[in-house]
Amino acid sequence: MQIAVENLIKLGVFPKSEDAVKDPKSIEYIGHIQALIDGIKLPVSNDDAVGLCSVLRNDEDDYFGLTQTLLQKIETVPDWPIKELFVNNNNYWMNVLKSRARFVW
Repeated sequence: MQIAVENLIKLGVFPKSEDAVKDPKSIEYIGHIQALIDGIKLPVSNDDAVGLCSVLRNDEDDYFGLTQTLLQKIETVPDWPIKELFVNNNNYWMNVLKSRARFVW
């Protein structure tokens, strides 16, 4: 697994954008997350993709566009779509990925 992916996973699920707006320290944190996402080498591995899915919030908040960027990275995995990720998974962003993956199936 890539170090950038491991570090993103350690940070956990992205915080809410509305909370970040209220905290002046959030700019640094958002920049840190963006740097980690930018540091992910493409294509990602299956393990990377599975790990990256674990940081997705279960709502429509895309955390200043970083979630969309992360989805694009996840979709580069050579074995995409990884159908097992969608089994019994009602996460909002996983449903977005599933919907987009229908064009590949």
